[in-house]
Amino acid sequence: MVTATAKDLWHACPARGFIYVWQAAVRITHWVNVLCIMILVLTGLYMHYPFMKPNPVDFPYMMGYARFIHYLTGIIFSISVLARMWWGIVGNKYSNISTFFNPFNKEDRKLIISYLKYYGFLEHKPPHLLTHNPMAQYAYIAIFCVFLFQIFSGFALWSQINPDSAYYAFFGSIFSIMSNQWVRYLHYFVVYITAAFLIVHLYAAVLVDFRTHSGDISSIFSGWKADIRD
Repeated sequence: MVTATAKDLWHACPARGFIYVWQAAVRITHWVNVLCIMILVLTGLYMHYPFMKPNPVDFPYMMGYARFIHYLTGIIFSISVLARMWWGIVGNKYSNISTFFNPFNKEDRKLIISYLKYYGFLEHKPPHLLTHNPMAQYAYIAIFCVFLFQIFSGFALWSQINPDSAYYAFFGSIFSIMSNQWVRYLHYFVVYITAAFLIVHLYAAVLVDFRTHSGDISSIFSGWKADIRD
């Protein structure tokens, strides 16, 4: 019978402790965003192309229900995104907005190359980071810009119901930059950008978690991540 030595166990369980990284506000807004995005995508696609054609007698206002759910979810999503941005100012150092705007120095550019190789299975193990790696920082900056465009363009399209309102005067300003049809087209096209981001995000999170045992997946539920030894 082979008995594991202390050294074997040391390498098998490389974590030296756990650190509270993701505060409750970060975790809650994360999952609210995930749920809202799924609902917005489904209702948005239905509004674009009604893939369900229920009995008009039993469901005479199916499109109206879809639009109502879409608008309501859009409001919740907007509040959640704004809350996350606010927490980027008042939250701890791991959720602070400064972590999203620090990927531009020489050392971080090296980390980006390292993580690109890792995600492509060209490198066995990237440097361990408790928070987002620089490559992820770029992605999060981009996706938050996408979210803000979706929110603004969505409210702009909704505000057209009353062109004389102050609501339209603010959000409708986008129509001075592009036509109504272009706003609709981009608002719809962004759905596919978001879907692509979610797929890559899930792949990256699962890959890093399974390979490094740092608790990336569990941390978005518990807030705690493993502090991995070098």
